[in-house]
Amino acid sequence: MSRVSLVRCVDYDPQRVDAAVRRAVELLGGMGAYVRPGQRVLLKPNLVRPVPPERAVCTHPTVVAAVARLVVEAGGHPVIVESPGGPYSEGVLRSFYRKTEMVWAAEAGGAELNYDVEAVQVSHPDAQLLHRLDLVKPLTEVDVVINLPKLKTHNLTGLTMAVKNLFGLVPGALKIGYHAKMQERERFAHGLLDIYTYVRPALNLMDAVVAMEGDGPSGGDPRPMGALVAGADSLAVDVAGAALVGFEPMDVLTTQIAVERGLTRGRPEDIEWLGDAPDTVRLADFRRGTASEIDPGLLPRALRGLLRMEPSGEGDARGRGVFRILARGWVWRQLISLPRAGSECTGCGYCARHCPV
Repeated sequence: MSRVSLVRCVDYDPQRVDAAVRRAVELLGGMGAYVRPGQRVLLKPNLVRPVPPERAVCTHPTVVAAVARLVVEAGGHPVIVESPGGPYSEGVLRSFYRKTEMVWAAEAGGAELNYDVEAVQVSHPDAQLLHRLDLVKPLTEVDVVINLPKLKTHNLTGLTMAVKNLFGLVPGALKIGYHAKMQERERFAHGLLDIYTYVRPALNLMDAVVAMEGDGPSGGDPRPMGALVAGADSLAVDVAGAALVGFEPMDVLTTQIAVERGLTRGRPEDIEWLGDAPDTVRLADFRRGTASEIDPGLLPRALRGLLRMEPSGEGDARGRGVFRILARGWVWRQLISLPRAGSECTGCGYCARHCPV
């Protein structure tokens, strides 16, 4: 059985969050079970949009700070790392860190903020789909990964929790290329699981103090839930999180595909709950989002509008479906840059400066 700790936390008061995070981790053996003195520890929050914490889009800074403090107490060196979609530069990271209050989290928790925007390509022979992964360089320079997702609905996967949060380790706009290569939802889930099986976080602690319901992962509504969910097994944390908001495990696409791949049995009865009882935080009326084949959050606003368009006139369902498929294909063709940089590209920019087109 996989152990998952559940601790009630009614709001983001820093002292209350500190106590709840500490209890959630202690129930799993304490931070010393995951971090040894001298180790560099990557903290991976969900920072999908540069918006303030009260929007419930991003992992709350008090949660990040509390985890960082535990890492420091264990003798580790915490580094906050995120790669939002779109341009990936030091300036973009500074804006995200400031607006999501990660600057405060780093100062309060004794963590370093990562500004290294270099990408590396790694081999993943055991992958099902992505045998070569483009990932942020800091991932290759740490000893431990602690995953800090936010519980939210997601238009592609049903919910975004521990496994989906690791997509943020793909550098910037390269995410768009990954979506283009994995346009079908099932292929996208396989890709996410390939990233997960490469990264394998040592610990996951999910912010569900205020979750997001409706059209997540960034356009939904904050929903107070009052919980922190933690565990060493990312897939078990996802099964637990889904159960707390009334989802069946197979309603979460990454869990469904993980079961098919034999990575988990995906059964709530296989979870050993530690801490507070699930019924103390369970939500029976959590609003689901609208399913989609494309994550519109990665696209410019004008293209998001195009994907919502339907042809004028009566038409039939098949005709409307064909229109959307053609529109989707056109959108991706506009987003995939040609020529593409090869593995030996240094990013010097010479070709862009001297391109005759």
